Amino acid sequence: MTTAAVVTAAGSGTRLGADLPKALVPVGGLPLVAWAVRAITQVADAVVVTAPASHLDEFRAAVPGATVVAGADSRQGSVHAGLVALALTDDDVVLIHDAARAFQPTDVMRATVDAVLTGADGAVPVVDVVDTLVAAPAADGALGDPVDRAAFRAVQTPQTFRAAAILDAHRRGEAGATDDATLARALGYRVVAVDGHEDGLKVTRPRDLAVASAIVASRKENA
Repeated sequence: MTTAAVVTAAGSGTRLGADLPKALVPVGGLPLVAWAVRAITQVADAVVVTAPASHLDEFRAAVPGATVVAGADSRQGSVHAGLVALALTDDDVVLIHDAARAFQPTDVMRATVDAVLTGADGAVPVVDVVDTLVAAPAADGALGDPVDRAAFRAVQTPQTFRAAAILDAHRRGEAGATDDATLARALGYRVVAVDGHEDGLKVTRPRDLAVASAIVASRKENA
């Protein structure tokens, strides 16, 4: 049995205001994708990074220890390309991670793997929702009704699966799913939650880079 990983890094970085793919944006002297791969290789024996076809050489230079393949137009397509490149067997465990969540602690990653090894088909890290929630505004702009945030969690990555389950989910699942757990659950696979971490935030907008930089600085101080 092998523990392997797909790191999706095909995002354009438009919302980040970058003129290069988001995963190549440097934080603390390294591209986001390098931080993500550095962390996940502490858990996985083999790593495939899915990157924009136009920047494969730059990604290979950034993550020399990983296999880099071209991603697709959708996240679902990119993950599928990574799964194919890993050549998994049914008994393998595979983590599917976003390069944009480069600072997810390895303890969280290991917790997802442990959940699968002890019987779940998949495991996903989640965190509490801290903001007050309301439904979408009405057509006239009226504030939507309050929603009980205690009933909700925010989903992070890596999403980790038995290889047989996620390969089947990608083979039979419907196009357009926003994450892999949705594909798997739609086919009846048992996906459990584990505790995520605030450091597993998704770097999406310029202010997120400041948070990411603070995480790197804090870890260097505590090293």
